[in-house]
Amino acid sequence: MFGIALTGAWAGAAGQEGTDGQTGGHGESRFDELLHEGFALHQQARFTEAIPILEQARRLAPGDYFANLLLGIDLLRMGRAEAALPRLEAAATARPGEEIPEEYLGEAQAGLGHNGAAATAYQRALLAWAGFALERFRQIEERLRDTPEGVAVARRIEAAAAGPEKAGAQGCAAGIAGLERRLTGAGLDGDAAYRLATCYARLAGQAATQMAANAKDTAAVERLHGEILMRLSEDYPGAIGEFQKALALHPGDPALLERLAEAQYSGGDPEGARRSAEAALAIDPHRRSALRTEAAIAMETRDYEGAIPTLRKLVTEEPGNRKPQVELGRALAQTGHDADAAALLEPALAGGYVDEKGALHALLARVLLRLNRPEEAAKAEAEARRLSDAFQEKNRSANEAPK
Repeated sequence: MFGIALTGAWAGAAGQEGTDGQTGGHGESRFDELLHEGFALHQQARFTEAIPILEQARRLAPGDYFANLLLGIDLLRMGRAEAALPRLEAAATARPGEEIPEEYLGEAQAGLGHNGAAATAYQRALLAWAGFALERFRQIEERLRDTPEGVAVARRIEAAAAGPEKAGAQGCAAGIAGLERRLTGAGLDGDAAYRLATCYARLAGQAATQMAANAKDTAAVERLHGEILMRLSEDYPGAIGEFQKALALHPGDPALLERLAEAQYSGGDPEGARRSAEAALAIDPHRRSALRTEAAIAMETRDYEGAIPTLRKLVTEEPGNRKPQVELGRALAQTGHDADAAALLEPALAGGYVDEKGALHALLARVLLRLNRPEEAAKAEAEARRLSDAFQEKNRSANEAPK
């Protein structure tokens, strides 16, 4: 959606205001040529080619809004968030009232793990702030599911988020930076995770209410409603409807397409999800949600060879997330790449990655046997049996408990 907003902003500005920096005469003409050339490459997602051209333009007009913004976005899309930060900050400084640089600045900060700074940037752009809040809600839940104690906290969060209260949302906003710092410390701070996730849920609901009351962009409101229905209510048909309405107003928006794919997959339409994810990635190959959806479909249909390239991209895009690493290990194990599979599965399981039914330990045992490591294989097999027995006993006790 912001890509479309950027296109519109460029169309309105090109040829009218010159630059926000200082060039003159022939230099200004050369600046315009470079900026137009760089923007054309940006629109085609040819970021590697666009970056040096936009850098030349920026040197001619160091304070120009568009030169800094486009360069920052393209560096971000190439995975160079650290280099993107000063360019996006310069764009935000050039036009303090614009939401677009704040949205990308928030994305860069979040990509570097600076979630407190990301929240500060995003709060200046309401739609982006709500989207960030919902994405952090998802990330916190996913991280919690790495450990048994985290799973218990995640269940509490889900219960609270089913009907998040708006009261206290303002206090939440003030405390987010501190809670984010607590969550990045060693070990699991379950209280911080619970409070942070429920705060993000409340703040997203508050943003939706504000946007609905002052809506100028109905597609933005529909996207946000779809996000809330999908993330907090698990109403996937409702979410699909909202994303489709938004896409009717903004066809080809990769952010909307990847959200639609996620809702379709969760709602039981893998083929529709595959088409939507592929459409999003054709426009922006770095869309993480679309990559996650594409990988999940491939793994579910046992297309392990097909899943491997997508999972490798995800591991690169999300180095701190153990789930794609484990999924890549699973796919490699199923395709005979045993050494690489063991290198991914062993540290994840040793680090406490949740294997409630013991299936991952059983898979690792088979891989270790094929690698002629029988003693380690036997230990993995024994742990697989222990986990499987514990899971069955837990289910049996739950079924026998009085209703």
